[in-house]
Amino acid sequence: GVDFLATRALSNSRFMRGDVRFAFGLMDYSSNGTGSATGHPSGYMEARGLVGDEWVGNHAAFATYTGIGYRYLLHDGRGISCTNSQCFFGYRRESNYFYVPVGVIHRSALQNQARLVLTLEYDFLLMGKQISRLSDGGQNHSNPINTQNKGYGLKASITYDKIKWAIGPYLNYWNIDDSDITPTYINGFVDGYGLEPKNNTLEFGIKMGQRF
Repeated sequence: GVDFLATRALSNSRFMRGDVRFAFGLMDYSSNGTGSATGHPSGYMEARGLVGDEWVGNHAAFATYTGIGYRYLLHDGRGISCTNSQCFFGYRRESNYFYVPVGVIHRSALQNQARLVLTLEYDFLLMGKQISRLSDGGQNHSNPINTQNKGYGLKASITYDKIKWAIGPYLNYWNIDDSDITPTYINGFVDGYGLEPKNNTLEFGIKMGQRF
């Protein structure tokens, strides 16, 4: 993945920040209804606009921020997966989340012009749209769109920062409730009703950064 982040200082210790993230990789997916599969190609884009305020002391700084965010995830689950004696076709799933992030940043000074930066964030889901590409399974299936109104996300990271670079672990987590229920169609006729069930997503790793 790759992140781009820009911060502009304003008056009275306030600041504006914009960041964009692109990430790609292989995802493991499991479901009570459709079995499980590993190694599905997936990727997402996330963009946010933030405003915040900062308090600076002799050896530490503390900042709070909020704003608006958008996250788009594409999970390509096409193929066949089997559980016990049943097999199911996979399909592409597109998740669209609009959310309000609320976070805190704590920076503490270390030796040799280094600092330790801890970031904690809560993401309040405003609205989610789930697009299920059931037509990937053939039979002229429709592609239902479900609305998700309840859920939250959590972000945490800690980095060791020098003047020009930074490194440290991070964790991103999403927990989304059941969506609404919409009809599904085959050849233009209703063949059932479906929802995007309650689900969670966990991502963790190591970030390395270069400051310009």
